[in-house]
Amino acid sequence: MKNTPLLLNHCSELFSLWYNKELIVRAADKIKRNYFQERRYLGSKDRKFIEMLYFDMIRNLRLYLWQINEIQPGENHKISAELLTVHAYKRLFPKESLKQEFRIDDKIAKIFKSYNYRDILPENPAERWSLPPVLWDHIKDAYDPAELEQGLSALLQSPGVHIRTNTLKTTTPELMEKLKEIPFQLGTLSPDALRLDTYAKLTQNPLFKDGFFDFQDESSQLVAFVCNPKKDDIVVDLCAGAGGKTIHLAALQGDMPSLIATDKYSNRLRELGFRARRLGIRNIQLRPIEKIHEQYKGKINILLIDAPCSGSGVYGRHPDRKWEFNEERLAFYVKEQRSILKNNAALIKPGGYLVYATCSIIPEENGKQIEHFLSTHPNFELVSVYDELKDHGIRIPHDPSDKNLQILPHQFQSDGFFVSKLKRIK
Repeated sequence: MKNTPLLLNHCSELFSLWYNKELIVRAADKIKRNYFQERRYLGSKDRKFIEMLYFDMIRNLRLYLWQINEIQPGENHKISAELLTVHAYKRLFPKESLKQEFRIDDKIAKIFKSYNYRDILPENPAERWSLPPVLWDHIKDAYDPAELEQGLSALLQSPGVHIRTNTLKTTTPELMEKLKEIPFQLGTLSPDALRLDTYAKLTQNPLFKDGFFDFQDESSQLVAFVCNPKKDDIVVDLCAGAGGKTIHLAALQGDMPSLIATDKYSNRLRELGFRARRLGIRNIQLRPIEKIHEQYKGKINILLIDAPCSGSGVYGRHPDRKWEFNEERLAFYVKEQRSILKNNAALIKPGGYLVYATCSIIPEENGKQIEHFLSTHPNFELVSVYDELKDHGIRIPHDPSDKNLQILPHQFQSDGFFVSKLKRIK
């Protein structure tokens, strides 16, 4: 690639804005957007290269720090963004690294000429897969070792672009035909999903603007199928946020006014309103949680709790989030999930259903959370999510004794996800 030395300087500068930030939350996407907005002279190919290297360094940060300390032992100070950039480039582009020439003898050039990358890996799995120690501690004994290794490897990559057909306007085969100039593939799980390995400017596509599709990871699409709403069901999405699952529920239910969305942080629902209008959905009711408790206690057919969580299943898409994760945060999420389940179970009518979902791979947020709920709520019983998925032609191999769905990122090249369904029996 031409101008590689210049691009490495841009990578280092961008990465340092994230790496050196002292705030607890370091939003990598926002930092990247602001950086590119201030440098509109960078072409699309240059931006793509910078973005790729930037996120590679964030994904592999713990591994890279270990490797650099092994290659250059004795460095007690904080490893610089420039050295991390050179390390990442030499790891990803070993042949190209041998050919690089530098016209300016700046810091990147000096490091590049003196630093000899070696392909070495640590024995410690948390370092090898570049995980915060707390995450490894909570998942290492929860999965088959070979499965876990594949899942953690997948978390070091983005699962690509997934879209969901708006079935209120078209079908997936029809949408694929209309988008035939883009190399989409059919989903591996959801009948409404199309997948694209590389980024495309889909938000500028007329079909997106006219509401024929929306962005949603394929494993996330399974949640609405597990809810399996009927036309006249009262359905409440309790933690709706930006509304991806709410909108899918509307499509499955036929855009009925008995679909209600709420969120603890009401400002998050603005995006839901924008998305619904673009997709031609008119009947989603936005209500504060207090009103739902006043009007619908014991009356709801399906209550969806897409619970706040660690997000450990989506670190492939949002690698910066794993470096914000610690034991205190996990304890907060587990307590919050438990509280949400306890405080809203009475909304569901006898014979109605509670669907609980997270984008997590940590047992304390998933199966163990459901076990605790059932131990304190004997009026609920676990039902199989796989039966609901079969109603939509979705068949996922599983142990017949397992009624919950836990997806690891490598299994379907999508986000890690957990879904459970419980029925109120009295």
